[in-house]
Amino acid sequence: MKNSVKALPAIILSNISKQFGAGESQVNALKKVNIEIAKGEFIALCGPSGSGKSTLLNILSGLDRPSTGQVIFLNHLLNNLPENELAAIRGKHLGFIFQFFNLIPVLNVLDNIFYPLVLNGYCDKKEAKARALHALDSVGLAQLARRKPGQLSGGQQQRVAIARALAHQPRIVVADEPTGNLDLATGEAIMDLLLKINQETQTTFIVSTHSTPLKDRVKRVIEITDGELTYDSAR
Repeated sequence: MKNSVKALPAIILSNISKQFGAGESQVNALKKVNIEIAKGEFIALCGPSGSGKSTLLNILSGLDRPSTGQVIFLNHLLNNLPENELAAIRGKHLGFIFQFFNLIPVLNVLDNIFYPLVLNGYCDKKEAKARALHALDSVGLAQLARRKPGQLSGGQQQRVAIARALAHQPRIVVADEPTGNLDLATGEAIMDLLLKINQETQTTFIVSTHSTPLKDRVKRVIEITDGELTYDSAR
């Protein structure tokens, strides 16, 4: 009989608090938040504007540091790591998707994915081109590889941004309001795509969203209100 070993969480947030400012002007953005995120999960992170969602995403991805508490990311304790080591971990293991697509307008779609792979040293040019084309194909846009971002719809631009985030094969993807700049139907199509990628690749997704339909479709919903964890469907 084989012994079963429980897989370690992808991310552990332990008693995370974050303050901005000091004295009477101090803002408590997060207050003793405790979350464990398993490998391969798809999490909808919800809450009103100003609730602390973006701060939480920045801390769990190592873009910001907590005032108190510990962040363990893929077995790395992030708190005391120097910036160059944090950047190396993010570069290797994290993909980012933003509300605003952040595509370079003078580059075509393919090059928007190709150049980050080469410049960040993920692979050589031949492999980068193959990965970029594969990533575009995975989001259904291989036929638009030579178009500029300005020649695409908002939904198509967000698909390119998703392809760029996935091209280096990250283990975790953080998406901050990825449908906030899209109409309802296009936003739902983008969420369909993210869910499909999660199921096919077992990439961990943490998605900040106001989308009620998404909350109804995912297995785990986490809600933040005024910096506090007020709901976690896994508990």
